[in-house]
Amino acid sequence: MTGIQAALQRRAQKRTLRWTRRAAHAWAARPAARRAMLTDATVAVAVLVPSLVALPSSGRPLFAVRLIALLLAASLLTLRRVAPWLALLAAAVATLLDYSARLTVMAASYAVALYQRRFRTAVLLLPVALGILYTLDVPFDDRLDLDGFVAFTADVLLPTLTGLAVRQQRRYGQAVRRGNRIVDGLIEDAADLAVERERARLARDLHDGIGHQLSVAALYAGVVEQRAPHGDERLRAASRTVQDACARAAGQLSDVLGVLRGQGGAHERYSPRGSIAELVQSLRSAGVDVRFDTPADTPVPLPQETALTVFRIAQEALTNALKHAPGSRVTVTLAPEQGQDGGRVALTVRNGPARHPRWSAPSSGLGLRGMHERAASCGATLTTEPLPEGGFVVHLSVPVTTPPKAGSRGA
Repeated sequence: MTGIQAALQRRAQKRTLRWTRRAAHAWAARPAARRAMLTDATVAVAVLVPSLVALPSSGRPLFAVRLIALLLAASLLTLRRVAPWLALLAAAVATLLDYSARLTVMAASYAVALYQRRFRTAVLLLPVALGILYTLDVPFDDRLDLDGFVAFTADVLLPTLTGLAVRQQRRYGQAVRRGNRIVDGLIEDAADLAVERERARLARDLHDGIGHQLSVAALYAGVVEQRAPHGDERLRAASRTVQDACARAAGQLSDVLGVLRGQGGAHERYSPRGSIAELVQSLRSAGVDVRFDTPADTPVPLPQETALTVFRIAQEALTNALKHAPGSRVTVTLAPEQGQDGGRVALTVRNGPARHPRWSAPSSGLGLRGMHERAASCGATLTTEPLPEGGFVVHLSVPVTTPPKAGSRGA
């Protein structure tokens, strides 16, 4: 074989393999009922064609009876999943009229063993009983000889054993798949339990560690406020600012602990508007040119974890604006919007070009990556891109499920 012939043969093999895979995918994509109907029709045609070829044409009345019986038996094979006993009865009659219809008996016997649920043994003995009655009723010269009767019985027995083996194999496969589903469920339950334990451990560590430090910081700020010299309002105001910051941090920590402990995240709903407004107010008090635009009369209730994600992304976007565009004006917008998949909540943080470029900090890229990861965790869409006129915009679109009748409260 030359190299060109070998290349052509490999190309033909690849083409055949590709066509086979496409045909298999197209067959698997069909509905199960349609696949079953096509399979039964194919079996009926495959049995009917060679039986018609082998059917003797001697004697017009007898030939017509044999042909009608064969056509009836083959057509009933299309019902082999619903009424296999009926197909076996018609096939036995057709085979007793002429042995050339033996393929119908074989196909029907296999169907009875595979699909018959009750009285399977009695149904399978039916063609054998008909064969015995046939040998007793007809004259001696026209009877089936012993070899023919044994072959007739084997035509019933061998497909029956094959059908029983396939039936047992299918039952075993179903039992294995059912056991695998049970094992997979147990593994998932064990994994969920391990995650819950780890979340509880993290909640305890955060509460005992960061909560204690926040309490100590607030306590020292209170001591500074009390011991400040009389008339020193700047020191007192700074102390109160530290106390307020510690209180807000403690509240946010409480929300995080609630999410970690799984308290109310799926049923209670929150609006991130209050937390974002407090964050914007604290930045404005520190001298940052930031504005918060949101319709005050339109609630945006979200699950607790989703609301916390929206707040964290807004917090990170504001932090990036302060780091990379110091002195620029920042606009935060939170409002409901309508999307193709239902109601959504849109958060937009937009900042202009930096007024003090020397104060900007180098970018590590971790902030944007973290925002994208947070957005993906709640099924939201996050878009981050620079503006043509300078600056940067962060747009978050969060899907909103139908809120419960109990209402929502601010976070």
